[in-house]
Amino acid sequence: MKKVIIGVAAVVIIGAGAFGVYHHFFQSDSTSAERVSSDSEDAVYVDQVSTITGYGSGNGLIERFGGEVEPQATLEVELESERTVKECYVQEGDEVQEGDRLFAYDTQEAEDNLAQAQIDIERAQADIEVAQETIASLERQQANASADDQLAYTTEILTQQNEIKTNEYNIQTKELEMQQLQETIDSAVVTAEMGGIIQSISDPNSSSASLDSGSSNAYITILDTGAFRIKGTINEQNLSQIEEGMEMIVYSRVDSSLTWRGTISEINTESPVEEDSSMVYYGGSGADSSSYAFYVELENSDGLILGQHVYMEEDQGQMEEKDGLWLEEYYLFFEDDQAYVWLANESNVIEKRPVTLGEYDEEEMKYEITDGLTQEDYIAMPFDGISEGDPVIYNDFTTDTGDSLDADLTGDEEILSDEDLMADDALLSDEDMMVDDGTLSDEDVIYDEDLSSDDGLVFDEGFEVDDGLEDYSDEETDVSEEEYYDADADMVVE
Repeated sequence: MKKVIIGVAAVVIIGAGAFGVYHHFFQSDSTSAERVSSDSEDAVYVDQVSTITGYGSGNGLIERFGGEVEPQATLEVELESERTVKECYVQEGDEVQEGDRLFAYDTQEAEDNLAQAQIDIERAQADIEVAQETIASLERQQANASADDQLAYTTEILTQQNEIKTNEYNIQTKELEMQQLQETIDSAVVTAEMGGIIQSISDPNSSSASLDSGSSNAYITILDTGAFRIKGTINEQNLSQIEEGMEMIVYSRVDSSLTWRGTISEINTESPVEEDSSMVYYGGSGADSSSYAFYVELENSDGLILGQHVYMEEDQGQMEEKDGLWLEEYYLFFEDDQAYVWLANESNVIEKRPVTLGEYDEEEMKYEITDGLTQEDYIAMPFDGISEGDPVIYNDFTTDTGDSLDADLTGDEEILSDEDLMADDALLSDEDMMVDDGTLSDEDVIYDEDLSSDDGLVFDEGFEVDDGLEDYSDEETDVSEEEYYDADADMVVE
């Protein structure tokens, strides 16, 4: 019988403790200024004034894009068709200056062809000399020949003259060939056309490193280290939000106080790119739409690292600090020449708060608020349907909706202390449940590990008691399948 009493007492203690915690934390004094979001469907969303006025914080007021630092220029050195590399003078990661040697082509075949062309020219020249001598001899003989033989001499002379012209043409062709071969030999060593870092060197024997079949893959790629630019991507649905010449601010992802300025120099709408989710920070893209690259040319790139990821947004003067509190005019509404905002008060409901206006910035369309509003206040966008007393939801995700306890709850010690409430991530430990008087042990009582179930703070169905319990069927004891008979206590335990 004691086993059952202790089990029931534990449930009562836990239930009382839970009620005390709920009462202490959620039924607190109504005068408290705690911000609690409503779960009502009619609740109005509010933002903190410091967030609204804090441009450059990625709050959605200005479209923000992801970007990556890349070289201002990239030099791709491609192999000439049907030429092979004899020697490479650089390695990946080497820094080179303009004019430094990169690699040399094998010129052995060109040198052999050059020598053969020279031999061919000399042979043609010799044939020309022979033909000229033959023509001179034939002309002398023709002068003393009969009329019947004149035609034969004329035909032979013409043949020799044609031979001379053929050899002269061959000489010109070979001389042009020799010139090209010599240029090939002279250009065997390829030098860097700009300074930078050797990013990659491909296999020179691979077909991807040549220009055969129209391949555009480079043998050696050099990255310009002198200046950087930022490459971003934008979905076609958002293309209207940027344009060439737009001034941009670039933010470090690690330290937002580090910024750079630049201008969009190119928007490449000719070649869609595979969208990287890290490249677009705001303004989601459609699943079936394309994305395009755009480039920001920087005023300076000091402190940036190649491959570094950054944020970008249009420069709308957000970096210029103004004294006082300046609020976008669309957060204000007017009645009888009095300006108001919809503000979340200490009771977590909307109220119509009058504010005092100062100067007006026509370019940024902002009013200076001189009284009635602070950076810590929360306000809503004016729209039809808002009325005083409406519940609110705080958009900064820092307030409790009242649906759950804080992970670090510490209630009144008079209700439940930490030691009573929490032990090893369970509501009650073995020591809390067991009375160490020798009458009960761990083997005597079986209970849920954390004394909790989907139905609340209750034991597992059946509250099984180990050892000494016998399972009797309905026929023998009239005990249901969900009940057990305790032979020692002579009672049925559910």
